Amino acid sequence: MALVERCTRAMRGPLQPRGLLGCWRFGAARTTAASSSSSSSSSPTSSSLRRSSLPSPQAEQRRALSARFLPVKGAASWVDEASVKPVSQDTLAGIPWAGRSTLTGLFLRVASHGPKDPLVWKKLAARADVIAHSLTPKQAALILSAMVRSGQRPESFLRRFSVKFVPSLIDQADLVDLCGIISSLSQLGAYCEESFNLAARRLGEMANQLDARQLSLLVNAYVRCGHHDAELFEKLLKQVPRRLARCTGKDAAVLLNAMAQLPHENSEDIDGEEAPAARSAVGEALRPALEAIALRLPDLLPEADLHSMTLILNAFAQLGFVQKDVLDLLTEELLASDERLQRLSPRQLAMVLNAAARLQLYEPRLLELLASKVRLSAQGLDSQALCVVANACAKLQLGLPTFQVIYAQVPRHLARLSGRQLAMLCHAWAKAHVHNDDLFALLALPLAQRAGQLTAHEVATAVYGYAHFKKSPPELFTPLLERFSSLLEEGAVRDGDLLMLANALGRVGVQDESVGKAISAYAACAPDIRNLSIQAVATFGLADLAASGQRTSE
Repeated sequence: MALVERCTRAMRGPLQPRGLLGCWRFGAARTTAASSSSSSSSSPTSSSLRRSSLPSPQAEQRRALSARFLPVKGAASWVDEASVKPVSQDTLAGIPWAGRSTLTGLFLRVASHGPKDPLVWKKLAARADVIAHSLTPKQAALILSAMVRSGQRPESFLRRFSVKFVPSLIDQADLVDLCGIISSLSQLGAYCEESFNLAARRLGEMANQLDARQLSLLVNAYVRCGHHDAELFEKLLKQVPRRLARCTGKDAAVLLNAMAQLPHENSEDIDGEEAPAARSAVGEALRPALEAIALRLPDLLPEADLHSMTLILNAFAQLGFVQKDVLDLLTEELLASDERLQRLSPRQLAMVLNAAARLQLYEPRLLELLASKVRLSAQGLDSQALCVVANACAKLQLGLPTFQVIYAQVPRHLARLSGRQLAMLCHAWAKAHVHNDDLFALLALPLAQRAGQLTAHEVATAVYGYAHFKKSPPELFTPLLERFSSLLEEGAVRDGDLLMLANALGRVGVQDESVGKAISAYAACAPDIRNLSIQAVATFGLADLAASGQRTSE
């Protein structure tokens, strides 16, 4: 160590920096001095020149010792190391005094690297609330995206920010920041009608500048909030054919799923007087966009990953897009490799099965591979996926062995199944014509307990499932029919659900007073009652109406 200290002391001049840089400068100075002294001699020889240009053994030793004992850490390495560590407590202590730029950086760092402490996020949100008036659109977009990434939703800040400050930011924001603000607010559940209306007007003016990803982000954002702006949707859809040239398979999949959320002929999430107008207005712009994407798919599918193809197939099913050439191409790509289908996750399997059932893809090889995948992956299905798979298997007629595998998973999910999911399971077994007394005995008690939460359609579906196998347990039918009676009084029953329930009750010969009155009123107003089965007509005493209706039709 004494030798190291002497070498280091000798290398460091009064004006030289410490470390390797100083060592290099010292060696360079020695070499330059030797060269100049040799050149100033009267008769320099070539050997003396070579000796003066070569480093001496002492210089080599000093360099080696310096490199070994005096390492220098670059500034970039310090920055990289600090960027992956959780934000220090010393830094977090300055949150109450942080400026807007510093606070934005803290939001992003805490979202990426932690600490994942609710108290830290509470402090960040409190400081953001104080300086919200001074935030720029870009800083607001970054802060909101950090909240989305970390799953934090400070409700008081979001409510005040979306109502008081977002409208002024919308007018100043560029396109990228505006998309980020609207998408993040939607994901955080911070919906303000005024803000979204202002953004819709601004986005309508800049619609021709949007790329495919921004189109899908905005459509998802507005639909997720239930803000149905037909004029904005039309303008966005008109840009789709123009933006497909640079689309990837993933972009097309995300865009299609965004389009599937729009109000269209097959959507049921829009009610009210404006629903038909909204569906027709958007539907006219939706069809050309779908056809443009379908024409682009042959170039995109060979390079698309499995998840993208699953999303595309699911979107076509939701949209009711049954163009045969496109569906054949999708099926061919899915079957191009057996290993590809074997890599389906349980959720992706449920999506593919549901899409195949809705689009009626009866390709034998596809159905065989899907059935085998169900038997292998049934244990990994969650409650919703289990019900979706059961109904899809019923429509595709995948047979008794598949339903035996699905039934084995029902007891594991029974406590977590909602009333809607229980009704779906009843309907699936009835649709598949698979007798299973144990299943219906297992579902009876939870269905009766959840009867008060069911809709009219779910009540009719559950009763249909039991009645299909000539089952009418009074401990289940009594609460179900009481629930249906209350829905009739509220006017929340559609004619289709009423007919389904009446036919199911007619199959088991069960009569209900409120259902009888409703079905009699329907039969009196309907031109004929061909939708009612003979058993239902007999059960509810509608023979006279049926005869008069038949004479009228003749």
